[in-house]
Amino acid sequence: MHPIFTQALVADRVREWRDRAARDQLVKQARQARRAATPVADELPGPRSGSRWPTRRQPVVPAAEAPVAVASGPSAAGNDRQSAGARAA
Repeated sequence: MHPIFTQALVADRVREWRDRAARDQLVKQARQARRAATPVADELPGPRSGSRWPTRRQPVVPAAEAPVAVASGPSAAGNDRQSAGARAA
């Protein structure tokens, strides 16, 4: 191989190594920044930055005033369960 080609190949590879090292350094810095920002974000009230919908806060209802769900009919007891074969027939 001609020395000029060898020199060009080496220069290209060195450029690729430097670019990759720079990208790796940026990734490392971004990860460090994300780790440092996580505890601060946990303390903030409200939805996280990635959520599309704001959280809806439901008013607190005292237990004495809270509605109670009551099931009616024979299925409320749970004794009318059928086997899979009986349902299929």
